[in-house]
Amino acid sequence: MIEKKNLHSNAIHLNTVINRTWSPTAGKFDFTFVFTFRNKEEYLAFRWSWKENYAALSGKIRNQKREIKAIQRKLEYAGQLQSKVCELKREATVQIFMLRAAKQEANRQYQQAKQAGQ
Repeated sequence: MIEKKNLHSNAIHLNTVINRTWSPTAGKFDFTFVFTFRNKEEYLAFRWSWKENYAALSGKIRNQKREIKAIQRKLEYAGQLQSKVCELKREATVQIFMLRAAKQEANRQYQQAKQAGQ
């Protein structure tokens, strides 16, 4: 089963296709990405955008965790916030996979251009 969807609304995800495939042997989803950058400048712009997005996501996770602690100190229920943190953590994991794949794609493009120039 392959799902192709734009999971997110920011710029780096609008131009990147995220394929999510269930791996029954591993018992988890595998992610593959199709990037639109074709040169170093576009890759660097992608990295800048990724870094901003990841920093914002990381900040959201930290803030949600602070809220959960505050609510639990009052001995109140924080289940909805906890599920939101889990959702944000899954998104952060996808972001890390995306960065790793982007680095590999940029290196592949660089090696290809290097060989074409020889």
